[in-house]
Amino acid sequence: MPYLHRLRYLLLVVIVVVCAALWPGVRAALVVDNNLAAWFLADDPALQAYHAFQQRFGNDEVVILVVHDEQSVLAPRHLTAFAALTHELEALSAVEGVTGPGNAALPVRGLMSGTRPLLQPATTAAQVRQALQPLPTLRQSLFTEDYKTARFLIQLRQLPDFDNRRGEILTQVQQVVYRHFTPKQAHLGGVGIIYAGLNALSQHDFGLFLGLGYLLMFSVLLLIYRNLLLLLYTLGVVGLATYVTFGVYGALGYRVNLMTVLLPIILILLGIMDSMHVINERNRLRTDASSARTDALQALQNVFAPCLFTMLTTVAGFLALLSCPMAILQNFGMFAALGIALCLFFTFVLGVLLLPLAKAPARTAQATQMAAHKLVAFYNYLLARPRFFGILSGLLILAFVAGLPRLRSDTYTISYLPADNLVVQDHGAIEATWGPYMPLELLIEPKAGHALSDTAVVQATFAFADSVRQLAGVGQVVGFHALYEAGLEAQYGLKASRLRGSQGTLRRVQHQLEVDYPALTRQFIHAPSGTGRVTVSGAMLSARQLTAKMDTLLGVAAATLGSVATVRPAGYQPMYAGIVAYVTSSQTNSLLLSFVFVFGLTWLFIRSFRLALLTVIPNLFPVLVLLGAMGWLDITLDTATASIASIVLSLCVDDTIHFVYSYQQQRRLGLTPAAARLTTIAHVGPTIVLTSLILFLGYAVMTLGSLKTVQLFGLLTAIAVAGAFYGELIIFPLVLKKYDPE
Repeated sequence: MPYLHRLRYLLLVVIVVVCAALWPGVRAALVVDNNLAAWFLADDPALQAYHAFQQRFGNDEVVILVVHDEQSVLAPRHLTAFAALTHELEALSAVEGVTGPGNAALPVRGLMSGTRPLLQPATTAAQVRQALQPLPTLRQSLFTEDYKTARFLIQLRQLPDFDNRRGEILTQVQQVVYRHFTPKQAHLGGVGIIYAGLNALSQHDFGLFLGLGYLLMFSVLLLIYRNLLLLLYTLGVVGLATYVTFGVYGALGYRVNLMTVLLPIILILLGIMDSMHVINERNRLRTDASSARTDALQALQNVFAPCLFTMLTTVAGFLALLSCPMAILQNFGMFAALGIALCLFFTFVLGVLLLPLAKAPARTAQATQMAAHKLVAFYNYLLARPRFFGILSGLLILAFVAGLPRLRSDTYTISYLPADNLVVQDHGAIEATWGPYMPLELLIEPKAGHALSDTAVVQATFAFADSVRQLAGVGQVVGFHALYEAGLEAQYGLKASRLRGSQGTLRRVQHQLEVDYPALTRQFIHAPSGTGRVTVSGAMLSARQLTAKMDTLLGVAAATLGSVATVRPAGYQPMYAGIVAYVTSSQTNSLLLSFVFVFGLTWLFIRSFRLALLTVIPNLFPVLVLLGAMGWLDITLDTATASIASIVLSLCVDDTIHFVYSYQQQRRLGLTPAAARLTTIAHVGPTIVLTSLILFLGYAVMTLGSLKTVQLFGLLTAIAVAGAFYGELIIFPLVLKKYDPE
């Protein structure tokens, strides 16, 4: 430490230069983005299949706009607004096209003779009804049967920077819509709308927890130490670690998302833990004859080894997330690990700069000694009643084990948003007025010897659509077959259904569709590959429910289309459904890997297999508490909660390592195990209590967040910290006494 002390000003200059260089990265990182690239790995087959689908049919991120009026949406003011709204939306550079009442085209004297607009300046409600009466397929795509609700599909362009501009683009769309209809009349939905809602709340929660985290730290440290230099020291540690972490994060092209929004509060809490160990050790060394510089450097020297290894175990827990098959968890683990390592670095660099200047108040040292005496008294009380506390611990273990079978994995993205959020309210309004609307895309690939326009393929697709409509939670089923149906209705009226079996008629209809409706045709027929697209509108489901629904749809497809075509799920929804499998493997892999890393590092540090085992095993109790509580509280394993178990294991072992390190030192000095335990609890006990309290309060603060992911992460981690405190204060002493006797 003296050598580091001599280099302190050079290190300060280096830190200033690095911070200045990373400023552009920090600014870039703070742009919130929850797009698919943040969630899935670039080589994920599901993501590659999604991109292949987009190359064929364009951007599938369609905005669904529903306009509802309890009287009728065919009122003159609405019809005028429909046309004006469509014109303004189509003028937006990011909009590929709009399908809706405002630009719907009707065939003139049959499909072969061209088209005319559905809405013209003097069009009346009666004329709209009359025009659509012989065209039921077209009417169903535009209006509900009672004409109280109209639907628009706004297809967005597939831009190179679309993910970064999504929020801006959707804001433009929303502004245009609200110029013509009030938020009570118009409701927006779709995957992109949900992303935008998550982005907005992620941004809100990032600022909220950054502010609350620093306020909590400021309040606790000022209350405990009442020394502005010590406050500056701790603020500097966590502030610089957070700044540099986000600077590197942004410089590498990453943006804040649902998970990395948690990084500030994690770094604040872990940075406080290291700095408090240093400060309390400095206070313990204080005597009337010692100097502040000597005490500070000696304290830094004393805690360096345990702080280094607790940093390594915590980093190991976060790096275990690299085993997860999801990019959002891998990046969270990687940059959390970087931030934690930086916390240790700045703890010692700022320690040699600031701690020698801060005097340890006598009242603080006295308070620490008083807390140590009380902990020793409790320790004696505990060890005098091993049977009672052993039975109590056993009952708690059994209670939490009983919650494990109730644990299940699932993800329901819209539930991450609060019930009063506009996205959630619009979603409910769309389902209530229009019906199920979330698109599940299917690719129809004709088998060898068949083409998309073959009567066998078309008839089988109609049979598939008719069967699927009978399923619960399914709305409209549209696709290339519906284009044929609309063309047949326009040309032949009531004879349309009978002519589905005429090969020549189907080919003529397809040709005319390509001439009169080229953009619409390209949305459902990819001519180069001969592939058709069918979109099944369904209720918004959780990932597990969606998996079951897709299995049902594929079963129906096999029965109706299996002989003539191959049917594959496509678009966004299959990736969403796959999250369940990813979450399950993430939980298992990261927890096992975290245990191996933590145990291996603890063994390396303590150099005793028995003590390493005694250190890690009791710290599985908070993991059990976490998973058992999730089972009893009916909280599912999802992207927000799958990573917590491995993180908790690495966090909770930190205080135990400090305890065992001090315990070993006392044993080497010749103390008996009993005396060493009492001396150790007096030495590190007060810090363990304080850090546990701060961790609990800090994570509990996350329950004030807007996003459910943030709330659950905070709640469950706080519960686990409480379990870790019990394990540290009750279970570990009992285990240590039994297996490391006199």
